[in-house]
Amino acid sequence: MILDRWNSAYFDGRLSPAVLAELAALTDASPDAQALADRAFRLMRRARVGAADFSGLTAWMIGFSAPRTVPSAWSGSVPPVTMSGRHGKIDSYVAGNPWHTPVRDAVFVDLGCGFPPFTTIDTAKRLPTWRVIGVDPAFGDYLVYDHAGAYASFAADRRLLYYQAGNYEPDQAATSARFRALLDSLLDGSASAEEGELVRDPVRQYESDNLTLARGGIGEFTVDGGADVIRCMNVFMYFDHPFRERALEWASSVLRPGGLFICGSNWTESVASRYTVYQKTASGLVAREFAFSVENLRPIELAPWYALHDDNLENLANASAVGTIRADDEFRERFDTRMDALLADLGVCMRGPDGYLGGAPEGMPTEELSGLSPVLAARLDAEGFASDAAEVLRAAGYDAWRNHVGHVAMRPVTPPPLEPGLVTGR
Repeated sequence: MILDRWNSAYFDGRLSPAVLAELAALTDASPDAQALADRAFRLMRRARVGAADFSGLTAWMIGFSAPRTVPSAWSGSVPPVTMSGRHGKIDSYVAGNPWHTPVRDAVFVDLGCGFPPFTTIDTAKRLPTWRVIGVDPAFGDYLVYDHAGAYASFAADRRLLYYQAGNYEPDQAATSARFRALLDSLLDGSASAEEGELVRDPVRQYESDNLTLARGGIGEFTVDGGADVIRCMNVFMYFDHPFRERALEWASSVLRPGGLFICGSNWTESVASRYTVYQKTASGLVAREFAFSVENLRPIELAPWYALHDDNLENLANASAVGTIRADDEFRERFDTRMDALLADLGVCMRGPDGYLGGAPEGMPTEELSGLSPVLAARLDAEGFASDAAEVLRAAGYDAWRNHVGHVAMRPVTPPPLEPGLVTGR
């Protein structure tokens, strides 16, 4: 069985029965879900996160959530969904960045911002003197809400761009047909208000004095006069390295001299962050900084391991840096002891008498689960673990520091490729 093979290859046969039970759903999962899980396990092994530190919550996220978020669960795509507060740390990073101060009207582009464009709205409020532009290829001409509040976005020619009807939709064809029929009936006036609602040009309702929104994507959008910062978060994790190289070339053509390109991934309230910061120079984009949030040193989230390709640079860099830090026995023991205590205080993923981490209490609300990692990250940084982790990296020969938003930062180095997996991935 694939579970036995994963357990043997990546965890020396030591996974707990509870973790194996949570992963059991992967046995019959789609190939891309199995490939994602296989990739996550290889990244965990590189990061020196072993079987005893593989929490039941993380296992549940991989076994339950991964099959529901891969492209095969959404007709080959992933809905452009985001959340308020997701990029707060990145906004603060830009506001306090010491390398680049705009010399004229500052322009910030949030590329692949998602819909509703909550992160771009946050940025416009955090940087009120900047002109902020949210860009996404999925912005539609029509937005249709059904009676339950689920929505779908359509182009002007009534082509369905995406729909959002929950975390998982087992019958995509039926849902797509239902939304198309609802759009037709709303446009011709035959649908009642109880059946649904139609919003024309929906992005306009989110614009403000310093915020505009535009449809576009990498290579399909430009800014008159150039941009000072381009943020492209939670995009590259769905694409391979050649796509990334094309994106960097495009970003270099859009940025002003000295401008920044910030790319990577994170989750709610900027946890599970791992990102690279490039700067525009006369010779093109130069990688100046790679950074990650301190709770990545032993995360309880799926997010630090999530990517659809083996060559995702931020995931590789994160796992390699974390593995270097966790190779320091003194630091690892001190960090893990404190992490265990914090988890016990929160009443989640507590370590049992058998030495394994547990899961979340049954029935724990989703909003409480989402708030765990931000608490862990704040406490760990406040207690000096981000600075201490940077010191471990320096002792290992890296140029590392705690950056001004509390993340472990280092001069970027090219991580080694991920070893081949048991499941054929992309």
